[in-house]
Amino acid sequence: MTNQDKILFENLKKEVAKIFLDDFPSVNPDISKWKGLDIVYFQESLRQKVKGNVSEKWFYTYFKSEFEKLPRIDMLNLLSQYAGYKRGWTEFLEYQKNDTSKTNANTSSKNKNSKHNIQEEIIENSLENNNDKSNVNNSKRNLYVLISVFSLLLILFGLYKYYFYYKSNYTFCFYDSDRSSLIKSDLEVIIEKPGISPEYYKISEGCFSYRSTIDTLKMIVGSPYYKKDSFIVSLKQIREKGEENHRNFKLRPNDYAVMLYYYSTSLNSIDESKKAQFINQRKEELDKLIDNNALIYQVYDSEVFGVEVLDKKKYIDFMTTPTTSLKNYVLIASQVNKNNKISLIKFKIQKNEN
Repeated sequence: MTNQDKILFENLKKEVAKIFLDDFPSVNPDISKWKGLDIVYFQESLRQKVKGNVSEKWFYTYFKSEFEKLPRIDMLNLLSQYAGYKRGWTEFLEYQKNDTSKTNANTSSKNKNSKHNIQEEIIENSLENNNDKSNVNNSKRNLYVLISVFSLLLILFGLYKYYFYYKSNYTFCFYDSDRSSLIKSDLEVIIEKPGISPEYYKISEGCFSYRSTIDTLKMIVGSPYYKKDSFIVSLKQIREKGEENHRNFKLRPNDYAVMLYYYSTSLNSIDESKKAQFINQRKEELDKLIDNNALIYQVYDSEVFGVEVLDKKKYIDFMTTPTTSLKNYVLIASQVNKNNKISLIKFKIQKNEN
């Protein structure tokens, strides 16, 4: 990345921060100082104004740390549109060029020509770099297509060998023991077989298929929302009796974790006229549910900033703020103390990578 690219991107970041401060004047004007709820509110503002999104990992990479190259052109377009440039990054570059020309008109003739030429060279080089990047991206796309085709052939070959190597296919499904309904939240399944290293699976639709020729296996199943349990499955018995290769298992719910998840997903579905009353009610319920000395961690997908510790009040405020981010709330772990109050909460806001 050239110095002119860095100058232009820094100017864009300042304009983005200025737009955000119009709605959130109490936030630090320095965008590199934002974290936690500041980032959540900024993501919400992006969704509302330009129907776009940046992940926390992307934010920390380009706004809070040194980086070696400009973001992708689609992200530059998104930020430029948020700053008021309808045609995106190209219009922003044109504006910077015109703004430089107007500023230099008030200087001496020698300095005017020198500075004007330098700034125009920055803009022109940036535009040329964009064209060069476009050509490089086209070459990369062609390479990715070839790699994808080759990978697909390898996958098909592997599936072919897999199908003929294993003789039996079994389906295991997991149900909520209280509601007798299929569990649709994420479950972690560990398969243990004699003399072989454990196999780890993550399922989200309640059922998964497993191929094996052994006689017996042990399954250990757990989830933040369900208590860990283990099951011994006799595959030999199923084969010898000629039964259908399908087994159902029941898991006991972790009621406290289920309540936390419900609180994170129910707020945005409430009618606006009743939302204020509902929020106050939720705050009271969470205050009773959570221990005053509870350890609360928010985990980020970032190499720069991995974990943030929240106090009880800040967590409750976050859980009762009506933003679309709560729809992506993921509980990682929780614990209940001897007083039947939640003493540990570890969570994250799941994002799509950009």
